[in-house]
Amino acid sequence: MTATSTVLVIDDSPSIRGTTRNLLLTEGDLSVLEATDGLSGFRMLVEAKPDLVLCDLEMPLADGRKFLALRRSRPDLEDVPVIMLTADNDADQKADLLDLGATDYVTKPFHARELLARVRVHLRICQLTLALRAANERLGEIADTDALTGLPNRRRFDELLIVEVARAKRYGSPLSLAMVDVDHFKGVNDRFGHDVGDTVLRALGQALGVGVRETDFAARFGGEEFAILMPHTGPVEARVAAERLRRSFHAVVHAAGNDSLSCTVSIGVAAYDASKGVDDGRTLSKAADTALYRAKSEGRDRVVVG
Repeated sequence: MTATSTVLVIDDSPSIRGTTRNLLLTEGDLSVLEATDGLSGFRMLVEAKPDLVLCDLEMPLADGRKFLALRRSRPDLEDVPVIMLTADNDADQKADLLDLGATDYVTKPFHARELLARVRVHLRICQLTLALRAANERLGEIADTDALTGLPNRRRFDELLIVEVARAKRYGSPLSLAMVDVDHFKGVNDRFGHDVGDTVLRALGQALGVGVRETDFAARFGGEEFAILMPHTGPVEARVAAERLRRSFHAVVHAAGNDSLSCTVSIGVAAYDASKGVDDGRTLSKAADTALYRAKSEGRDRVVVG
């Protein structure tokens, strides 16, 4: 348990609430909230979000079953463990409570050490579950992130491209895609080494990360190629944004041992346009690639709109 663990005690009996509260407070690392019936307990659960609930089964107004039903209506609260306190030792009833969403049950009059032990176990399980979920979310972020630049990777880009094309198709909103490629990148690696090449790519990733609008999405597409997805942006605006990026990156000076260098990028821009057959992620990417190829063939260090 942590120093911030909070237990909500729901019981209509002031004496039982007091006994339970005093017992929990002997742990020294728990705080206690109290409610007198299932309805007020549910309101407190929503507002205070305690770490665990001890709930009596039989109460006037709203009993423990009602509390469980209310809790079930809020999926965001399903991870909060609920230990039911019941004087009925009937196995079928206990099974029913578990089916309704209770995490565990303790028979009243409860044994103090048993109740504390169950509270400790379920708080520990809850904390481990939250830690595991956070770790899984972190793994998901890592799976979607390019390790060198910190930008989203090709996998994440492909996922978002599908979403944004569908949005443009449904609402008729403009959408543009820019493909960005570092000019003569192989020469940089051959002359200065891959460490300097990595420095150049990281610098471009940083320029993309801070240079695009909040609504835009920049990703490392692969190798020295990057992509910028620009929702609600037509080809004219996209060209302006691409030119701004081209100029700013050209101005960056990269250290290369005792030497230094600056690099340029070629950028191809294409816009979603169903009337021209550019109506899905594949055709939009192909159109931007074609514009990028033109930028390369026309001398590099330029923006071409397809």
